[in-house]
Amino acid sequence: MSNRFALRKAETETPVLRPVSIQRHVEPLRPRIEIPVCDPSPAWAEARALIERGQHLARQDEWETLGREICEADKAHAMTQGLRATAALLAQGARSDALEAGRTAADLAEAETARSIMATLEINREEMPQCPATAYIVAMAHVDMARAWAGASQPKALSAPRRAAFEWHMSAAARLADEYDPFEMQSALWAAVRCQVLVIDPMPAQRIADDYEDLIDLEPQNPDHLRAFGRDLLPRSFGNREMLDRESRRTAARTADIWGVGGYAWVQMGAIERDPDALRWLDSELFAEGLHDILARHPEQDMVNRLAAFCGLTASAASAPGTVQARISDCFNWIAQDYLYELHPAVWAHAPAPRHESTGEMSHDEMVKRGRTRAISALAEHFAPLLDNGRRLVFTPDGLRMPRMG
Repeated sequence: MSNRFALRKAETETPVLRPVSIQRHVEPLRPRIEIPVCDPSPAWAEARALIERGQHLARQDEWETLGREICEADKAHAMTQGLRATAALLAQGARSDALEAGRTAADLAEAETARSIMATLEINREEMPQCPATAYIVAMAHVDMARAWAGASQPKALSAPRRAAFEWHMSAAARLADEYDPFEMQSALWAAVRCQVLVIDPMPAQRIADDYEDLIDLEPQNPDHLRAFGRDLLPRSFGNREMLDRESRRTAARTADIWGVGGYAWVQMGAIERDPDALRWLDSELFAEGLHDILARHPEQDMVNRLAAFCGLTASAASAPGTVQARISDCFNWIAQDYLYELHPAVWAHAPAPRHESTGEMSHDEMVKRGRTRAISALAEHFAPLLDNGRRLVFTPDGLRMPRMG
Protein backbone atom coordinates (compact mmCIF):
# COMPACT_ATOMS: atom_id res chain seq x y z
CA MET A 1 0.00 0.00 0.00
CA SER A 2 1.34 3.36 -1.00
CA ASN A 3 2.43 5.75 1.70
CA ARG A 4 -0.32 8.07 0.42
CA PHE A 5 -2.86 5.84 2.15
CA ALA A 6 -1.04 5.57 5.46
CA LEU A 7 -2.52 7.16 8.55
CA ARG A 8 -2.09 10.91 8.51
CA LYS A 9 -2.71 13.62 11.03
CA ALA A 10 -5.40 15.89 9.57
CA GLU A 11 -5.67 19.51 10.56
CA THR A 12 -8.41 20.02 13.08
CA GLU A 13 -7.81 23.59 14.23
CA THR A 14 -10.77 25.86 13.60
CA PRO A 15 -9.73 29.25 12.20
CA VAL A 16 -10.55 32.31 14.26
CA LEU A 17 -13.42 34.15 12.60
CA ARG A 18 -13.94 37.83 13.38
CA PRO A 19 -17.52 38.98 13.95
CA VAL A 20 -18.73 41.05 11.04
CA SER A 21 -21.93 42.88 10.24
CA ILE A 22 -23.63 41.80 7.03
CA GLN A 23 -26.91 42.73 5.45
CA ARG A 24 -29.56 40.06 5.97
CA HIS A 25 -30.52 38.76 2.54
CA VAL A 26 -32.74 35.84 3.50
CA GLU A 27 -35.48 35.33 6.02
CA PRO A 28 -34.17 33.41 9.06
CA LEU A 29 -35.18 29.77 9.12
CA ARG A 30 -34.90 29.81 12.87
CA PRO A 31 -33.84 32.63 15.21
CA ARG A 32 -30.11 33.28 14.93
CA ILE A 33 -29.51 30.82 12.06
CA GLU A 34 -29.65 32.23 8.54
CA ILE A 35 -29.03 30.14 5.44
CA PRO A 36 -30.64 30.31 2.00
CA VAL A 37 -32.74 27.32 0.96
CA CYS A 38 -32.31 25.97 -2.57
CA ASP A 39 -35.34 23.93 -3.55
CA PRO A 40 -35.30 22.19 -5.82
CA SER A 41 -31.53 22.06 -6.07
CA PRO A 42 -30.13 21.79 -9.62
CA ALA A 43 -28.82 18.27 -8.96
CA TRP A 44 -32.11 17.08 -7.50
CA ALA A 45 -34.16 18.67 -10.30
CA GLU A 46 -31.98 17.06 -12.96
CA ALA A 47 -32.32 13.60 -11.41
CA ARG A 48 -36.10 13.99 -11.07
CA ALA A 49 -36.37 15.11 -14.70
CA LEU A 50 -34.57 11.98 -15.89
CA ILE A 51 -36.76 9.70 -13.78
CA GLU A 52 -39.86 11.44 -15.10
CA ARG A 53 -38.63 11.14 -18.69
CA GLY A 54 -38.11 7.41 -18.28
CA GLN A 55 -41.59 7.09 -16.79
CA HIS A 56 -43.13 9.19 -19.57
CA LEU A 57 -41.51 7.19 -22.38
CA ALA A 58 -42.64 3.92 -20.79
CA ARG A 59 -46.20 5.18 -20.39
CA GLN A 60 -46.23 6.25 -24.05
CA ASP A 61 -44.87 2.86 -25.15
CA GLU A 62 -41.84 4.61 -26.62
CA TRP A 63 -39.60 1.70 -25.70
CA GLU A 64 -37.31 2.03 -28.71
CA THR A 65 -36.53 5.65 -27.82
CA LEU A 66 -36.16 4.73 -24.16
CA GLY A 67 -33.86 1.81 -24.92
CA ARG A 68 -31.69 3.91 -27.20
CA GLU A 69 -31.31 6.72 -24.65
CA ILE A 70 -30.44 4.29 -21.85
CA CYS A 71 -27.88 2.42 -23.97
CA GLU A 72 -26.23 5.63 -25.15
CA ALA A 73 -26.01 7.01 -21.61
CA ASP A 74 -24.66 3.70 -20.27
CA LYS A 75 -22.02 3.47 -22.98
CA ALA A 76 -20.92 7.06 -22.34
CA HIS A 77 -21.08 6.59 -18.54
CA ALA A 78 -23.07 9.83 -18.48
CA MET A 79 -23.52 11.35 -15.03
CA THR A 80 -25.70 14.10 -13.64
CA GLN A 81 -24.18 17.09 -11.91
CA GLY A 82 -25.06 15.29 -8.67
CA LEU A 83 -22.90 12.31 -9.79
CA ARG A 84 -25.76 9.89 -10.45
CA ALA A 85 -25.82 7.64 -13.51
CA THR A 86 -28.12 9.04 -16.22
CA ALA A 87 -28.92 5.57 -17.59
CA ALA A 88 -29.91 4.21 -14.19
CA LEU A 89 -32.23 7.16 -13.53
CA LEU A 90 -34.00 6.72 -16.89
CA ALA A 91 -34.45 3.02 -16.16
CA GLN A 92 -35.72 3.77 -12.66
CA GLY A 93 -38.47 5.90 -14.11
CA ALA A 94 -39.31 3.31 -16.77
CA ARG A 95 -40.08 0.62 -14.19
CA SER A 96 -41.59 2.88 -11.53
CA ASP A 97 -45.26 2.28 -12.41
CA ALA A 98 -44.87 -1.50 -12.51
CA LEU A 99 -42.91 -1.43 -9.28
CA GLU A 100 -45.55 0.62 -7.47
CA ALA A 101 -48.20 -1.94 -8.38
CA GLY A 102 -45.84 -4.79 -7.51
CA ARG A 103 -45.12 -3.39 -4.05
CA THR A 104 -48.83 -3.23 -3.37
CA ALA A 105 -49.09 -6.90 -4.33
CA ALA A 106 -46.17 -7.73 -2.02
CA ASP A 107 -47.81 -5.84 0.86
CA LEU A 108 -50.90 -8.00 0.32
CA ALA A 109 -48.77 -11.18 -0.01
CA GLU A 110 -50.14 -11.80 -3.52
CA ALA A 111 -47.23 -13.53 -5.22
CA GLU A 112 -49.07 -14.41 -8.42
CA THR A 113 -50.24 -10.83 -8.87
CA ALA A 114 -46.66 -9.61 -8.46
CA ARG A 115 -45.46 -12.08 -11.10
CA SER A 116 -48.20 -10.96 -13.49
CA ILE A 117 -47.11 -7.35 -13.10
CA MET A 118 -43.53 -8.29 -13.93
CA ALA A 119 -44.82 -10.16 -16.98
CA THR A 120 -46.05 -6.86 -18.44
CA LEU A 121 -42.45 -5.65 -18.51
CA GLU A 122 -41.29 -8.95 -19.98
CA ILE A 123 -43.51 -8.33 -23.01
CA ASN A 124 -41.44 -5.28 -23.91
CA ARG A 125 -38.26 -7.31 -23.63
CA GLU A 126 -39.69 -10.04 -25.87
CA GLU A 127 -40.59 -7.44 -28.47
CA MET A 128 -37.04 -6.02 -28.36
CA PRO A 129 -34.87 -9.09 -27.72
CA GLN A 130 -31.67 -7.39 -28.88
CA CYS A 131 -32.02 -4.39 -26.55
CA PRO A 132 -29.99 -4.74 -23.34
CA ALA A 133 -31.72 -1.69 -21.86
CA THR A 134 -35.18 -3.28 -21.77
CA ALA A 135 -33.63 -6.42 -20.28
CA TYR A 136 -31.95 -4.27 -17.63
CA ILE A 137 -35.26 -2.62 -16.75
CA VAL A 138 -36.81 -6.05 -16.22
CA ALA A 139 -33.83 -7.31 -14.21
CA MET A 140 -33.83 -4.33 -11.85
CA ALA A 141 -37.61 -4.51 -11.50
CA HIS A 142 -37.15 -8.07 -10.24
CA VAL A 143 -34.43 -6.90 -7.81
CA ASP A 144 -36.70 -4.15 -6.50
CA MET A 145 -39.60 -6.57 -6.16
CA ALA A 146 -37.44 -9.03 -4.24
CA ARG A 147 -36.57 -6.24 -1.81
CA ALA A 148 -40.25 -5.38 -1.48
CA TRP A 149 -40.94 -8.95 -0.38
CA ALA A 150 -38.06 -8.88 2.10
CA GLY A 151 -38.78 -5.45 3.56
CA ALA A 152 -36.39 -4.71 6.42
CA SER A 153 -35.79 -8.42 7.16
CA GLN A 154 -32.89 -10.61 6.19
CA PRO A 155 -33.90 -13.24 3.58
CA LYS A 156 -33.26 -16.12 6.00
CA ALA A 157 -35.68 -14.57 8.51
CA LEU A 158 -38.59 -14.40 6.06
CA SER A 159 -41.62 -16.65 6.22
CA ALA A 160 -41.59 -19.48 3.69
CA PRO A 161 -43.97 -17.79 1.20
CA ARG A 162 -42.13 -14.46 1.33
CA ARG A 163 -38.74 -16.10 1.04
CA ALA A 164 -39.95 -18.09 -1.97
CA ALA A 165 -41.16 -14.89 -3.65
CA PHE A 166 -37.89 -13.13 -2.80
CA GLU A 167 -35.80 -15.93 -4.31
CA TRP A 168 -38.02 -16.19 -7.40
CA HIS A 169 -37.52 -12.54 -8.29
CA MET A 170 -33.80 -12.51 -7.48
CA SER A 171 -33.27 -15.68 -9.53
CA ALA A 172 -35.06 -14.09 -12.48
CA ALA A 173 -32.72 -11.09 -12.25
CA ALA A 174 -29.66 -13.36 -11.97
CA ARG A 175 -30.65 -15.30 -15.10
CA LEU A 176 -30.84 -12.08 -17.06
CA ALA A 177 -27.49 -10.93 -15.68
CA ASP A 178 -25.90 -14.13 -16.98
CA GLU A 179 -26.87 -13.17 -20.53
CA TYR A 180 -24.84 -9.95 -20.58
CA ASP A 181 -21.09 -9.43 -20.17
CA PRO A 182 -20.52 -6.04 -18.50
CA PHE A 183 -16.95 -5.66 -19.75
CA GLU A 184 -17.72 -6.74 -23.28
CA MET A 185 -20.48 -4.13 -23.34
CA GLN A 186 -18.63 -1.60 -21.14
CA SER A 187 -21.86 -1.50 -19.14
CA ALA A 188 -21.89 -0.34 -15.54
CA LEU A 189 -25.62 -1.11 -15.50
CA TRP A 190 -25.11 -4.84 -15.92
CA ALA A 191 -22.08 -4.87 -13.62
CA ALA A 192 -24.35 -3.35 -10.97
CA VAL A 193 -26.99 -6.07 -11.50
CA ARG A 194 -24.34 -8.72 -10.86
CA CYS A 195 -23.60 -7.08 -7.53
CA GLN A 196 -27.29 -6.82 -6.67
CA VAL A 197 -27.89 -10.56 -7.09
CA LEU A 198 -24.98 -11.64 -4.89
CA VAL A 199 -27.57 -12.30 -2.18
CA ILE A 200 -28.62 -15.57 -3.83
CA ASP A 201 -25.11 -16.71 -4.71
CA PRO A 202 -24.10 -19.78 -2.66
CA MET A 203 -20.69 -18.22 -1.86
CA PRO A 204 -21.07 -14.43 -2.12
CA ALA A 205 -18.02 -13.68 0.05
CA GLN A 206 -15.80 -15.21 -2.62
CA ARG A 207 -17.27 -13.02 -5.36
CA ILE A 208 -18.01 -9.68 -3.75
CA ALA A 209 -14.56 -8.09 -4.11
CA ASP A 210 -14.16 -9.09 -7.77
CA ASP A 211 -17.71 -8.14 -8.77
CA TYR A 212 -17.53 -4.72 -7.16
CA GLU A 213 -14.03 -4.14 -8.51
CA ASP A 214 -15.44 -4.71 -12.02
CA LEU A 215 -18.29 -2.28 -11.37
CA ILE A 216 -16.10 0.44 -9.87
CA ASP A 217 -13.50 0.09 -12.64
CA LEU A 218 -16.24 0.71 -15.19
CA GLU A 219 -17.64 3.78 -13.43
CA PRO A 220 -15.25 4.98 -10.70
CA GLN A 221 -16.72 8.49 -10.66
CA ASN A 222 -20.06 7.19 -9.35
CA PRO A 223 -20.10 7.30 -5.53
CA ASP A 224 -23.28 5.18 -5.42
CA HIS A 225 -21.21 2.13 -6.41
CA LEU A 226 -18.63 2.80 -3.70
CA ARG A 227 -21.31 3.21 -1.04
CA ALA A 228 -23.07 0.03 -2.17
CA PHE A 229 -19.76 -1.82 -1.82
CA GLY A 230 -19.50 -0.63 1.77
CA ARG A 231 -23.01 -1.82 2.59
CA ASP A 232 -22.33 -5.27 1.18
CA LEU A 233 -19.02 -5.58 3.06
CA LEU A 234 -20.79 -5.46 6.42
CA PRO A 235 -20.95 -8.64 8.52
CA ARG A 236 -24.75 -8.62 8.17
CA SER A 237 -24.26 -8.83 4.39
CA PHE A 238 -21.35 -10.71 2.78
CA GLY A 239 -18.26 -9.41 4.54
CA ASN A 240 -16.67 -8.73 7.90
CA ARG A 241 -14.70 -6.06 9.70
CA GLU A 242 -11.40 -7.06 8.14
CA MET A 243 -12.84 -7.16 4.61
CA LEU A 244 -14.43 -3.74 5.04
CA ASP A 245 -11.15 -2.17 6.14
CA ARG A 246 -9.05 -3.93 3.51
CA GLU A 247 -11.36 -3.32 0.56
CA SER A 248 -12.04 0.32 1.42
CA ARG A 249 -8.28 0.97 1.43
CA ARG A 250 -7.80 -0.98 -1.80
CA THR A 251 -10.62 0.97 -3.40
CA ALA A 252 -8.99 4.24 -2.34
CA ALA A 253 -5.76 3.17 -4.03
CA ARG A 254 -7.52 2.10 -7.24
CA THR A 255 -9.62 5.28 -7.51
CA ALA A 256 -6.95 7.75 -6.36
CA ASP A 257 -6.92 9.55 -9.71
CA ILE A 258 -10.65 10.25 -9.31
CA TRP A 259 -11.12 10.69 -5.57
CA GLY A 260 -7.73 10.95 -3.87
CA VAL A 261 -8.33 9.19 -0.56
CA GLY A 262 -12.04 9.81 -1.01
CA GLY A 263 -12.63 6.24 -2.13
CA TYR A 264 -11.98 5.10 1.43
CA ALA A 265 -14.51 7.61 2.75
CA TRP A 266 -17.24 6.63 0.26
CA VAL A 267 -16.99 2.90 1.02
CA GLN A 268 -17.03 3.55 4.76
CA MET A 269 -19.97 5.93 4.44
CA GLY A 270 -22.00 3.22 2.74
CA ALA A 271 -21.29 0.84 5.60
CA ILE A 272 -22.08 3.38 8.33
CA GLU A 273 -25.32 4.45 6.63
CA ARG A 274 -26.52 0.86 6.87
CA ASP A 275 -25.06 0.06 10.30
CA PRO A 276 -23.89 2.85 12.66
CA ASP A 277 -21.87 0.26 14.61
CA ALA A 278 -19.39 0.32 11.72
CA LEU A 279 -18.15 3.62 13.16
CA ARG A 280 -16.23 1.57 15.74
CA TRP A 281 -13.97 0.23 12.99
CA LEU A 282 -13.34 3.51 11.16
CA ASP A 283 -9.86 4.96 10.60
CA SER A 284 -11.10 8.44 11.43
CA GLU A 285 -7.98 10.30 10.27
CA LEU A 286 -7.98 8.63 6.86
CA PHE A 287 -11.73 9.24 6.64
CA ALA A 288 -11.27 12.95 7.37
CA GLU A 289 -8.56 13.17 4.72
CA GLY A 290 -10.93 11.48 2.30
CA LEU A 291 -13.62 14.09 2.93
CA HIS A 292 -11.09 16.84 2.23
CA ASP A 293 -10.16 15.15 -1.06
CA ILE A 294 -13.79 14.75 -2.11
CA LEU A 295 -14.60 18.41 -1.53
CA ALA A 296 -11.37 19.54 -3.19
CA ARG A 297 -12.65 17.85 -6.35
CA HIS A 298 -16.37 18.55 -5.91
CA PRO A 299 -17.01 21.71 -3.89
CA GLU A 300 -20.54 22.09 -5.31
CA GLN A 301 -23.30 22.66 -2.77
CA ASP A 302 -24.95 19.32 -3.59
CA MET A 303 -21.81 17.49 -2.48
CA VAL A 304 -21.32 19.81 0.50
CA ASN A 305 -24.86 19.09 1.70
CA ARG A 306 -24.35 15.34 1.24
CA LEU A 307 -21.21 15.24 3.34
CA ALA A 308 -22.59 17.68 5.91
CA ALA A 309 -25.72 15.55 6.29
CA PHE A 310 -23.59 12.46 6.80
CA CYS A 311 -21.34 14.04 9.44
CA GLY A 312 -24.03 16.09 11.15
CA LEU A 313 -26.93 13.63 11.00
CA THR A 314 -26.12 10.07 9.92
CA ALA A 315 -22.93 9.70 11.97
CA SER A 316 -23.71 12.22 14.68
CA ALA A 317 -23.65 11.25 18.35
CA ALA A 318 -22.62 12.73 21.67
CA SER A 319 -19.01 11.79 22.21
CA ALA A 320 -15.96 12.33 24.36
CA PRO A 321 -12.84 14.01 22.94
CA GLY A 322 -10.58 11.67 21.02
CA THR A 323 -13.34 9.33 19.83
CA VAL A 324 -14.30 8.57 16.24
CA GLN A 325 -17.57 10.43 16.70
CA ALA A 326 -15.69 13.49 17.96
CA ARG A 327 -13.46 13.39 14.85
CA ILE A 328 -16.50 13.27 12.60
CA SER A 329 -17.98 16.18 14.54
CA ASP A 330 -14.78 18.09 13.75
CA CYS A 331 -15.39 17.32 10.08
CA PHE A 332 -18.93 18.66 10.31
CA ASN A 333 -17.46 21.82 11.83
CA TRP A 334 -15.10 22.65 8.96
CA ILE A 335 -17.55 21.52 6.26
CA ALA A 336 -20.21 23.87 7.68
CA GLN A 337 -17.81 26.76 8.26
CA ASP A 338 -15.77 26.61 5.06
CA TYR A 339 -18.08 25.14 2.41
CA LEU A 340 -21.79 25.28 3.28
CA TYR A 341 -23.73 28.34 2.15
CA GLU A 342 -27.11 27.02 1.01
CA LEU A 343 -29.38 24.28 2.28
CA HIS A 344 -30.64 21.50 -0.02
CA PRO A 345 -33.63 20.02 1.85
CA ALA A 346 -33.95 16.92 -0.34
CA VAL A 347 -30.44 15.78 0.61
CA TRP A 348 -31.11 16.11 4.34
CA ALA A 349 -34.60 14.63 4.11
CA HIS A 350 -33.34 11.40 2.51
CA ALA A 351 -30.13 11.00 4.52
CA PRO A 352 -30.17 7.94 6.80
CA ALA A 353 -30.54 8.85 10.46
CA PRO A 354 -29.65 6.64 13.46
CA ARG A 355 -32.58 4.87 15.09
CA HIS A 356 -34.99 6.19 12.46
CA GLU A 357 -36.53 3.92 9.85
CA SER A 358 -37.12 5.30 6.37
CA THR A 359 -40.46 7.03 6.09
CA GLY A 360 -40.91 5.92 2.47
CA GLU A 361 -42.50 8.27 -0.04
CA MET A 362 -43.00 11.88 1.05
CA SER A 363 -44.86 14.72 -0.55
CA HIS A 364 -42.70 17.59 -1.75
CA ASP A 365 -43.81 19.82 1.11
CA GLU A 366 -43.13 17.07 3.65
CA MET A 367 -39.68 16.51 2.18
CA VAL A 368 -38.79 20.19 2.33
CA LYS A 369 -40.04 20.54 5.90
CA ARG A 370 -38.20 17.41 7.04
CA GLY A 371 -34.95 18.43 5.33
CA ARG A 372 -35.01 21.98 6.73
CA THR A 373 -35.78 20.74 10.23
CA ARG A 374 -33.00 18.15 10.18
CA ALA A 375 -30.38 20.54 8.83
CA ILE A 376 -31.19 23.43 11.15
CA SER A 377 -31.37 21.11 14.16
CA ALA A 378 -27.97 19.64 13.35
CA LEU A 379 -26.43 23.10 12.95
CA ALA A 380 -28.06 24.44 16.10
CA GLU A 381 -26.89 21.48 18.15
CA HIS A 382 -23.33 21.64 16.86
CA PHE A 383 -22.96 25.41 17.26
CA ALA A 384 -25.00 25.64 20.47
CA PRO A 385 -22.16 27.24 22.52
CA LEU A 386 -21.92 30.11 20.03
CA LEU A 387 -25.68 30.58 19.89
CA ASP A 388 -25.90 30.52 23.67
CA ASN A 389 -23.19 33.18 23.74
CA GLY A 390 -25.33 35.64 21.80
CA ARG A 391 -24.04 34.96 18.29
CA ARG A 392 -25.89 34.57 15.00
CA LEU A 393 -24.88 32.05 12.33
CA VAL A 394 -24.94 33.55 8.84
CA PHE A 395 -23.94 31.18 6.03
CA THR A 396 -22.45 32.93 2.98
CA PRO A 397 -20.40 31.91 -0.08
CA ASP A 398 -17.41 33.48 1.67
CA GLY A 399 -17.79 31.24 4.72
CA LEU A 400 -19.69 31.20 7.97
CA ARG A 401 -20.06 34.51 9.75
CA MET A 402 -20.79 34.68 13.48
CA PRO A 403 -21.80 38.29 14.34
CA ARG A 404 -23.27 39.11 17.72
CA MET A 405 -26.97 39.66 17.95
CA GLY A 406 -27.61 43.34 17.33
